[in-house]
Amino acid sequence: MWIAALAMMVATPAAAQDEAPALTPGTVTVEAAEGDAAPAPVRSVFADAIEQALLDARFTALPGQARGRYIARFAITRAARGAVASNGPEQGARGSVGNWGGAFGVTLPSDKRQLRGLIVTQLTIELVARADLQPVWRGSALTAQAEGTKADAPAALAAKLAPAILRAFPASLAEPVSVP
Repeated sequence: MWIAALAMMVATPAAAQDEAPALTPGTVTVEAAEGDAAPAPVRSVFADAIEQALLDARFTALPGQARGRYIARFAITRAARGAVASNGPEQGARGSVGNWGGAFGVTLPSDKRQLRGLIVTQLTIELVARADLQPVWRGSALTAQAEGTKADAPAALAAKLAPAILRAFPASLAEPVSVP
């Protein structure tokens, strides 16, 4: 029996040399990729959502100036892909009071539909090892939303896309994850 254990110990180092090292969570700093055209407030919203998703994936997020084991670089792309009919904005009750009296108006819900642009937003996150600046993991997710709706707001998009990407970690994603 001890011969079998010895044989396994001798065989293990050779097998371990053939395998790539396992990707494990560690410390990470989040930064926008170079050339990302998103406005600074939008990048900030996405960076916060990515940090939260990384925390959920057992990473330790560090402030931007810190030196984590990994760098999480992200890029946001948005592209118009036609038009879609969506509900118009609903107005709530209105009221006003003045010196000569008051007025009150109520807008009733309607089934008015508006044609809005269909915007496809894609978020790509790439984990880079700080030691050699080599990418070690990459994931991407996309969603299509009607332009100008609550679902198309940066906070809503970031809250959907970042967790969807990191839910697959440490498995690599060959294609972007589609998020409704």
